[in-house]
Amino acid sequence: MSGDRIPFLDLVTVHRELEGELLSVFKTALDTAGFIGGPTVQEFELDFAEFCESRFCVGMASGTDALRLALIAAGVRPGDTVVTVPLTFIATTEAISQAGARPDFVDIDERTYTMIRRSCAPTWRANAYARPRRTAW
Repeated sequence: MSGDRIPFLDLVTVHRELEGELLSVFKTALDTAGFIGGPTVQEFELDFAEFCESRFCVGMASGTDALRLALIAAGVRPGDTVVTVPLTFIATTEAISQAGARPDFVDIDERTYTMIRRSCAPTWRANAYARPRRTAW
């Protein structure tokens, strides 16, 4: 066995490979003070929308903001219940709370790691079927 250690996460090599491009973009941001919005973000949104074969793309400040606004756009309103799994990053439940809803944790399938729909409480399940637009899966 060799004495060489394998680094857990080598971000130096990746950044070294992209150094020229990263420095160029960072210099443009510094020169134009374009840290929020502006032509750089607009160009990204257009390029990313094209990459995703979508008509639109909206840059967000964070993944939490993206989740919150997606929930609101999906029709989640204060007082609603949003089903999620407990083993997730805090931003998932934070976004649900920021949208005014309440997270409802359900079990996962040990084989697929996806939600087990039948694990919802019977009373919640009946309520979800009675108001399907008020429950986000």
